[in-house]
Amino acid sequence: MNEEERWVMHGLSYDDPGCLHTPEELEAYIEEVGFLPFFRCEIPGFSAEEHTEAAAWWSDDPARDPWEWRAVLAARGRVAYGKFFDRKAGFISKKWFPAFANYRRDGYDFDARWDDELASMKSKKIMDLFAEDRMDREVFSFEAKQEAGYGKTGEKNFDGEVTSLQMQTYLCIRDFRRRKNKKGTEYGWGIAVYCTPEHLWGYDHVTSLYKEDPKESAMRIFRRVRELYPDAEERDLVRVLGLKALGSPAAKKDLPYPANLVKALKIEGLSADTMTQDQLAGLEVAISQLRDKQEKVIRYKYQQHLRNEEIGRILDRAAGTVGTYHTKAMGKLKWPSVSAWYLDGYDASIRSFLAERGLSYPETILRDDNEPVSGRDYCLRLGISLKHFVGLMKAGIVTVFDLILAMQDPFWYRKVRGIGPRTAEAMADKLDRLYLDRLPRDR
Repeated sequence: MNEEERWVMHGLSYDDPGCLHTPEELEAYIEEVGFLPFFRCEIPGFSAEEHTEAAAWWSDDPARDPWEWRAVLAARGRVAYGKFFDRKAGFISKKWFPAFANYRRDGYDFDARWDDELASMKSKKIMDLFAEDRMDREVFSFEAKQEAGYGKTGEKNFDGEVTSLQMQTYLCIRDFRRRKNKKGTEYGWGIAVYCTPEHLWGYDHVTSLYKEDPKESAMRIFRRVRELYPDAEERDLVRVLGLKALGSPAAKKDLPYPANLVKALKIEGLSADTMTQDQLAGLEVAISQLRDKQEKVIRYKYQQHLRNEEIGRILDRAAGTVGTYHTKAMGKLKWPSVSAWYLDGYDASIRSFLAERGLSYPETILRDDNEPVSGRDYCLRLGISLKHFVGLMKAGIVTVFDLILAMQDPFWYRKVRGIGPRTAEAMADKLDRLYLDRLPRDR
């Protein structure tokens, strides 16, 4: 600590019974308490500084100097090292890291956070260096800065973005290594090497608490420090542990459906304000061409305005998995064969669809633009995949009325190729929700 122009370390004397003398002793202490800031903070006693020999700091003796130990522990990989505490350095044990990851990430893998527009492009450029098949990379800080496009003519504030990603537990410091010249000889100071926590301990371990409410993970962390330091002020605990700064993201003003989905598609010139009813009808058909879980994610996210974490609880999936479903769904909605339904409109697309199969467009088919689905409309409008629609047509089931009549037989689907009992049940649910429930009931 800098006191009256002098750098003073608030540690212990060498012969104090509580003094930690080796990196192994410090590591064991971290694993015992669970997590520990490196330097002294607002909570007395809650730091590596206060449990090590004050005179040993910056002594240039790797065996005694706690400043050197941070590199030793980072390289060993039994505890994670990074800027985890109020944007300052510290350690988190393997046992406690899932609680920090679940709370700090709010149940989001980084890709899912990006999909929900909760991450900046600056952060994404850095995290892209560790994406998918590159998750196990170990990257020097100067390499990461260059590869992510930071510098005089590029993005700014690399250090700030990397610190934020460490606070969110997406990155940690793997080691401090010296550069090598062309002959392989090391030179200069040790430079931070970044990696993902998943690289240290595997994805399954790091995300093992994703199904827990992030607030409960926060309370686990809070209760642990309160247990160790019962006299600490609550405001200090909240600040040091990052509980206030990294709580649930501020609620965004939700656009109504389908404006929010159209905006998220980011197709130039396409706006819900200017889309015709025919195009909006085509959008519903397009969504119905997604795989079951992808369609559910789209409808939960944009129609019910649920976040990935909430959708994950419904589908019994991690928020990161929900983010993957969402990414794939949005990609498919942009396929030319799918996007044509809402770009060209429903009427033009259904005519083209039938013409490609040598089928004429019956003029008796009617669609009321003021209603989601009319009885004399194609049953495709109920949210049926094109594959199943073709099967229905071959069985003579063309309109919504045709489907209602067919369903009088509980085993009607056996006459339709490619449709089983589960698909038939899903169609019945859509028929009830989109058509039958709107009909007047006898009182």
